[in-house]
Amino acid sequence: MIGPRTQAGCARCERAGVRFATTWPEGRICRRCYQRATRIHGLCPGCSTERLLPGLIDGAPACGDCAGIPKDFHCTRCGREDEPVRTGLCAHCCLTDDLTHLFDNGDGKIAAHLNPLFDALTSQKHARSAKIWLITNPDVTALIRALARGEATLDHATFTEHPAASKVTFLRELCIEHGLLEPVHLDIERFQAWLARKAALAHPDDGRLITQYGRWVHLNRMHHLVENGQMKKGTFLSAKQSTTVALDFLGYLRERGTAPADCAQADIDDWLTGGPTTRSLARGFIRWAMQHGHLPAIEIPYRLAKTTPVITQKQRLHHIQRLLDPERALRPLERAAALLLLLYGQPLARIARMRLDQLHTIDHGITIRFATDRLRIPEPFAGVIRAHLDELPNLNTTAHRDNDWLFPGGQPGQHIHQNTLMNLLRDAGIDLRGAKNAALRELVLQMPAPIVADSFNYSYTVTEQHRRNAGAQFIDYLSKRPMPQS
Repeated sequence: MIGPRTQAGCARCERAGVRFATTWPEGRICRRCYQRATRIHGLCPGCSTERLLPGLIDGAPACGDCAGIPKDFHCTRCGREDEPVRTGLCAHCCLTDDLTHLFDNGDGKIAAHLNPLFDALTSQKHARSAKIWLITNPDVTALIRALARGEATLDHATFTEHPAASKVTFLRELCIEHGLLEPVHLDIERFQAWLARKAALAHPDDGRLITQYGRWVHLNRMHHLVENGQMKKGTFLSAKQSTTVALDFLGYLRERGTAPADCAQADIDDWLTGGPTTRSLARGFIRWAMQHGHLPAIEIPYRLAKTTPVITQKQRLHHIQRLLDPERALRPLERAAALLLLLYGQPLARIARMRLDQLHTIDHGITIRFATDRLRIPEPFAGVIRAHLDELPNLNTTAHRDNDWLFPGGQPGQHIHQNTLMNLLRDAGIDLRGAKNAALRELVLQMPAPIVADSFNYSYTVTEQHRRNAGAQFIDYLSKRPMPQS
């Protein structure tokens, strides 16, 4: 039982006015420190055995026996040494009991059609994560109970038509990942739902036009990319942004009292010059509308970037050195992703969806493949990749059945979202576009641009442009210029 609040401080965190969970040889321990201590597993410095490490020896986590803690943390049912959740039982056994009741088909047995999900949840490494998810999501537990008892059918419509569809989405993705539901591409489904909402909020004429555009352009393209295995997370985001700007353009015309069929060149020019540069994203919609007779023939120019952001080679090397500094507060995930950006010039969208089979271990080394060629990762950078492989994130729950992503994400069966990766590296102080461009410029100075394109999965046009921007043409001129005769 947790004790009352007192003014005495916790022996570990020294916080006063907190509730205490227990008293150990070092003093009274607050609830937060107790939970942290009883979730640490590793090699005890006292007896050199792999155990739960709730105690402390010279400030280092140690097992209960070596630290003199008079408590047995072994589960009375499974024998696992872990934080006790209920009297004598660990989190895994408590989770199994809860799920056995939840998945009951009404006859005291686990519903057969939900067995794969039951097995995945009860066998995940972090049982507490599943318990917290179920406790904080009553809509999920109610739906599981209804599915188990046959009160709801196990199909996609049950989830999409649920009164709280967004709250049961993760459960649906788990059912897909573990084979209970047929695979669907959720980004396509999300775009369809998003498009319907946006169209409903617009003027009826604009809504009908934007729905046609979204279906015939973006949805057709998404289905084609899915069929060819080329659908990216950025495709969904790009389609939303393009459609949003197209709606803004139609709203702009409506405010001017101009129907799309009466749009003139002056309307386009005023639209482009009277707002942010993102307005140029309406170009795709305008061209489609002209081709299908919704707009007259008008000109909408491409927007060209005025500058190419790039950091200096000194800044790039500084970032690379930081990746190798063990004192820096960076996880293996951030170090590995930043390495692929800074060393090999890979864009974040591509890094996020890299697969484990792009890496290969040979002769105590590691090779990496971005296109067809395998490139050896030199030390000490190979050590950064090995550290990440040893601690792949998001694999302690049921989210991934057979993970093959280099950067597994939090959503079932999905890789990390590129925006998540972007925020992590920006928080680490890296100028993302500048770093990528700096890496590519260095690569094209070290080897011919076509080889860089073939090895690092870029087009010849892109690498040649970086070669020109890096001043390689002037270097070529100096190397080929005839030397004066002495």
